[in-house]
Amino acid sequence: MTRPWRRLRTPLQTGPGRSTSRVTALILAALVPIAFAQLGNDPEGVVAELQSYAPTAVEGGYVAANEFQFSLSVSEGVTIAVEGTGVLTDANVRFLGALIGAASGYGDGISGPVADFFRTNGADLAGRGEVPIEVMEYVMFVDVIGDPPGEVTVRFEPQRIDPGRFPEAAHAIGPDDARYVVREFSDFQCPFCARYALEILPYVREALLARGDVRFELHHYPLKSIHPNAVVAAEASECVAEEGGEEAFWAFHDALFERQAGWSQVPDPVDTFVAMAAELELPTAALATCLRTGRHGDVVEAAYQVASRDLMLTGTPTVFVNGLKLGDYGDVDTYERLMRLGDAIDAARSLGEDGADGSE
Repeated sequence: MTRPWRRLRTPLQTGPGRSTSRVTALILAALVPIAFAQLGNDPEGVVAELQSYAPTAVEGGYVAANEFQFSLSVSEGVTIAVEGTGVLTDANVRFLGALIGAASGYGDGISGPVADFFRTNGADLAGRGEVPIEVMEYVMFVDVIGDPPGEVTVRFEPQRIDPGRFPEAAHAIGPDDARYVVREFSDFQCPFCARYALEILPYVREALLARGDVRFELHHYPLKSIHPNAVVAAEASECVAEEGGEEAFWAFHDALFERQAGWSQVPDPVDTFVAMAAELELPTAALATCLRTGRHGDVVEAAYQVASRDLMLTGTPTVFVNGLKLGDYGDVDTYERLMRLGDAIDAARSLGEDGADGSE
């Protein structure tokens, strides 16, 4: 994954006139252990993860730590959000970290940074109204009122992109009318994308696409500022597809990742790509000309602009199930959890409610 997560607070536009702050872990996100994320699973799991804080059931939810009250939004039998309120004492700050760690599945890997965020920024947030804070693939809506230490109200839920905002896929596998769509934004020069393509995608195809209700989409997102050959590699894949069709595209897609070390540092990889296609016995008659003239440059650039400007993606590979971003894209159970979670959120919204069809 080409995204060095570090502790920071960065403005992030989420819509006209709206911004968020970003809270991230102190180490590479790929190295943060993901346990058992509770959003999208049985609501009892969140409470079970918080037993050291002795949560007590009360009307409408639970009380833990220093009289911090929290509740779970539940739809279709799974947790879709957690929310709570309490005074920003240090005990409650630590509990908030544990609550977010349990709900997200990042546990201790993120509980400390979240607690530190409230210690550092609680006073600054007072009186600003509800502020959305990005926490990995989730968003935490925070409202602090009153004099220090202040009283905080928090709602924690998954980030979700309206599927209508996604661009048309460069290439796809699976039925056009699939109920679930796995979308990968990929960079051919990204080593983590290579791992996804060569190790994870075959498993996704076997375990998910075989169901018949899932489609996989590949979207170009060449990180040209750090990967100088990523754009021409994406263009090469489109040139191959133009001449040889979808089967040729996927064969060349795999070869680009398998041989990434051999072309990624070449000053001008056009001849390398032509030779690679020839070795695969793919059509090459027009490949060099297609690349030299940049015939698919506009297509790749448009895809880059949508990913970076419209969706504001910050790294590759970035993977979504319908509109929900995956954290652990290497675990097929995570895909299935997000399918349940997305269905539950849709069911809650269909009821015309803000939260869900029930809460504990």
